Amino acid sequence: QSLKPLRTAAADANAVASLLESDYRFKVTLLADATRDQIVRTFSRLRREIGPSENLLIYYAGHGYLDEEMDEGFWLPIDAVETDQVDWISNETVVRHIRAIKAKHVMVVADSCFSGTLTRALDITIREDAPSYLTKIVTKKARTVLTSGGLEPVTDVGGTGHSVFARKFMNALQENQTVIDGHSLFEELKNSVSLAADQTPEYGNIRKAGHDGGDFLFVRQ
Repeated sequence: QSLKPLRTAAADANAVASLLESDYRFKVTLLADATRDQIVRTFSRLRREIGPSENLLIYYAGHGYLDEEMDEGFWLPIDAVETDQVDWISNETVVRHIRAIKAKHVMVVADSCFSGTLTRALDITIREDAPSYLTKIVTKKARTVLTSGGLEPVTDVGGTGHSVFARKFMNALQENQTVIDGHSLFEELKNSVSLAADQTPEYGNIRKAGHDGGDFLFVRQ
């Protein structure tokens, strides 16, 4: 409401939601122009409702901010004010809620400026497993994050009505005909996004959030 409007964030969220519902049979909760209260309350509801055999994907398309003095990254919801952090959502808050959610696999996908603060400030490590690991990770808990860039602003255009990252993310899922894991998806996006824009996606395991060697799996239905 008080920040510069993003040109494609709403379209990105709606298109990703539609793709996940139609091609991957996700049950989607879509928060458009959400306030801090709505986002935090949704995290709390997911904590109550999601069981240990279920999986959760959190896709954020919106404003991001890096507070260098605090060494902390933030999501800025619709009611965020640039000069007051009271309605900002810190990386620490996101991870604290993820830690409490009982789901088997959780992936955070963040398409926002300075989204790489999730990988830096939260000490996330990159996994380097062989392709054969798919059968080994199905039952292991996963807490991972995929970001649209590092510690830099990212573009919210360049993807034919979508951000470059959102377009490449959707293309990868549309082209997948069987199963693709988070790490393989990242490898594909790292190359395609960095060739199309001045940003490089990052991916890793969220430490101290219950990660146990698994990975998120997208299964085409």
